[in-house]
Amino acid sequence: MITKEDVERTVKGIVDEKFVKSIEVDEKGNVTVTLSRDTPDIDNVLIKLHSEIGKLDGVGMITINRERGVQETGESVQLTKEMILEKLKEVIDPEIGVDVVNLGLIYELEIRPDNTVYVKMTMTTPGCPLTMWILRAVEDKVLEIPGVKDAEIELTFDPPWSPEMISEEYKKRLGLF
Repeated sequence: MITKEDVERTVKGIVDEKFVKSIEVDEKGNVTVTLSRDTPDIDNVLIKLHSEIGKLDGVGMITINRERGVQETGESVQLTKEMILEKLKEVIDPEIGVDVVNLGLIYELEIRPDNTVYVKMTMTTPGCPLTMWILRAVEDKVLEIPGVKDAEIELTFDPPWSPEMISEEYKKRLGLF
């Protein structure tokens, strides 16, 4: 069984502990690491953390968060799923050249009462080398929307992605009718 100490040793080997805000390990082996907003070289740190934590025995789901500042808008903004999906169309899978919405990677989208946005999504393959980059891009795009307090992105492979999940418009563009 994975322990918090195992995860702490791994994390401290990758990122200076002053940038680590919290580490949690639950009874199922799910790991949550929260880093400070100003963590240097965050893209590489995210990839290394995910890779190295994933090598530990007994690890379940890995979640790596970045500490958020409170976004003040000065006015009440009504968030809609359509608004968020439109923003997520800006996240393009670099290997395929299609956005995550039209690829069918977004499985669930929820706007919580406190204006936290929850996105459940998948990748085209479990071994996608760009997983951490795409997850971070989705999180960043959601957080760009005025009125969003925070973003929670969950990665799942159930059900597995398949080309049938691509939007009809993009199936035609890609010649997959």
